[in-house]
Amino acid sequence: MKNKIKQLFKNFGKILPAIYPIVGSFVIVAGWNWYHLPHKTHLRFVLISCVMWLFLMAGFWVFKWLYKRLIDKIANLSFWKKDFYESINEIYFIISLFFLVFFSKLEVLSLFWFLTVIFILFWRVQTHLSKHPISFQWLTVNRAVFLLVISLFLIFSLLQYLSFYYYILDDSFDFFNIVLFRSWSITCFWLFGFAISSLVYFKLHSKLKFILFSLWSALLIFSLFVWALNIGTLYWTGYYFNPVIFSHVGGGVGQVFWNNISYFLFACFLLVSLLLFFLFKYLLRAHQSNFKRPFQFYNYILVVICLFSLFGISSFWNTPEFLITKSFIDHYKGIDNEDIVLPDIIKQKLERFGLFYNLDNFKVAEKDYVFKEEKDLLPDKFKNEPPNILIVFFESFSSCLTSVYNDDFRGLTPGLQEMADNPNTTVFKKYYNASTPTITGIMSQLCSFLPPTGHEEIEKEDKFRSHHLLCLPEVLKEQGGYTKATYVTAVPKTFAHKNTIFSAMGVDEIWGKDELAKITKEEPLSWGYSDHQLYPLMEKLTKDTPEPWLTILSTVDNHPPYDLAEDMVCWEDGKNLVLNSVYTSDDAFKIFWEKFEESGMYDNTIVVAVADHAIFPQALNNKNFDDKYHHLTFYDENMFMMYVPDSVLPKEVDVYSSGVDFTPTILNILNINTKNSFEGWSIFGERKEYPNLVGMHEIGLYINEEVFPGGQESKRDKIYGVPTNLNCQPKDYTQNSSEPLTLCELKVFFNWKREMLKEGRCWK
Repeated sequence: MKNKIKQLFKNFGKILPAIYPIVGSFVIVAGWNWYHLPHKTHLRFVLISCVMWLFLMAGFWVFKWLYKRLIDKIANLSFWKKDFYESINEIYFIISLFFLVFFSKLEVLSLFWFLTVIFILFWRVQTHLSKHPISFQWLTVNRAVFLLVISLFLIFSLLQYLSFYYYILDDSFDFFNIVLFRSWSITCFWLFGFAISSLVYFKLHSKLKFILFSLWSALLIFSLFVWALNIGTLYWTGYYFNPVIFSHVGGGVGQVFWNNISYFLFACFLLVSLLLFFLFKYLLRAHQSNFKRPFQFYNYILVVICLFSLFGISSFWNTPEFLITKSFIDHYKGIDNEDIVLPDIIKQKLERFGLFYNLDNFKVAEKDYVFKEEKDLLPDKFKNEPPNILIVFFESFSSCLTSVYNDDFRGLTPGLQEMADNPNTTVFKKYYNASTPTITGIMSQLCSFLPPTGHEEIEKEDKFRSHHLLCLPEVLKEQGGYTKATYVTAVPKTFAHKNTIFSAMGVDEIWGKDELAKITKEEPLSWGYSDHQLYPLMEKLTKDTPEPWLTILSTVDNHPPYDLAEDMVCWEDGKNLVLNSVYTSDDAFKIFWEKFEESGMYDNTIVVAVADHAIFPQALNNKNFDDKYHHLTFYDENMFMMYVPDSVLPKEVDVYSSGVDFTPTILNILNINTKNSFEGWSIFGERKEYPNLVGMHEIGLYINEEVFPGGQESKRDKIYGVPTNLNCQPKDYTQNSSEPLTLCELKVFFNWKREMLKEGRCWK
């Protein structure tokens, strides 16, 4: 019986080499088609697969025939003619096993399988090469090349996975195995560079032979350094490292970027660089051993594999490395293919968003009124003596972070809940930010203006230090009888040119970190003064101010990286940094609100609690938050509440609106109508007629539009894109004004708006 079993295995071993190409071709075709072809109809899928299977097997045997003819002419060793020739079937079969990953929908499992096949391939090739007469050379080179392949693939697999997990604009998010394909394609990119530099090494005989290899090594290390920056950027913002983000690192925001995460990533970069240094030494020693023929063989094989992978698989063109490089090249070349015009078709579409422009008028957005219909929105006692106004801009405060809007976090914001429960408080829902970050977010609200600019131009390039926009502080002073406008910020007032930009809005006094230090003996406990320190200081500033006054306050505790405040108040177990910062910011407001209710201001002061912009999306894209909070954008529904003494306003307002509607709404409540160039409308007035929203900023365009697909019931399309990433073609523009606005059309508007801003045609 034992002899029969042995004979059976022996016979099977004889026919196994013939089975390898049949099964291998089947695996390749089955995996590839399963991923790339529609499965229905089933008959069509099977027929196409069978034809491809036959062609692939035929191609394999043609390859072997060509190999035989070629090796007979260039090689004398019987190893290549017999031993290695017989191993080709097995190697082909092992390579086919890579294609089984197409059946896996688990990224980690796919990566594990891919690595497993690499190790199997290395082991079997090593076994076959051991039969070579000078096997030491071939085994050394084989070991060196496979070690390089596995090391690079492991490193880039981890980096690609982190990128895939944190990047919020990934178009391929629903494609399983995309991480694997990107990891392999970028690995091939660097392997191709290694192969070319290795070939040059053996062609030259002077010290010049080290040039390409040294350059390749330096570029690889530099790319890993950029990756350290990229992971940090992704973690806090959800976006790839780019010229805009790069410009934010210095200045007053440095302590936000340089934190424990940054230090950890830099330490990881040093560790990986050290490991690669030893790998490079090992590779260089193998080269210096003058194993020229084995290296040349492997280099040519790598060139073929890498070229096929880079151009045969489209994933390389979607890798973070390619997109980041392209963003820097485009930025510094100043590429902008859009003409600075606003076509009629786009102008007509924008009118559905409440954006009206008269291109024949120099002041393109000018209109004669803020609101058409006067309404009694203010209690009678304020008809002759206007109320004080306190506006608190809460840092990064999406509505989902407060229990006023979201039951998921019940008890997280008791201070804001107390304000909301007050019978004189109105809660505004469906209120979205029109821009990001703080400076443009506040500008869009106080000046009713969509800013086609951003932090880079304001803070770094000094291109927007002042303006001539008509803004709420100026209108209140000139037409509302307000005596003074004050702005209080926790950070240096010169950061992002807040001192000059707010002065241009009509603000009389601007208090920043240095100015606040003169009225307190406390040391700053956050990025500047913490929220718990800020409210009492603000109260000191308003104590002796002649009424009516306008005071604007910007909080800071909920700013990334969400552990800035030294006087942090932990939420529950304190493990969720984001919720800790929200809870801390609310706790400071709660203390203020309770004092406010007992003060004389309670009867004559309007208090507005509003977000300066939505929370940075990546803050919610982690294990501490449900999936429904993941992959948001910089635009989201914002917290917006208003307390009015003896209010006659409704308890809740449910109208789609955005930051540009803030100032028109305040003026409507105060019944102040004036000529203006505002781009928003009162939430109590015309905004109801335009239930569509747009947002803009240098790193984000946003559309929130009501659409009617195919005459069906309406739905809302919410789309987002980065201006520099939009490669728009003529076909991306529609010719029907009734069709939804596209991101490419919004980009045209964005570019046109920038030109109008430069020409002063948006000014008051």
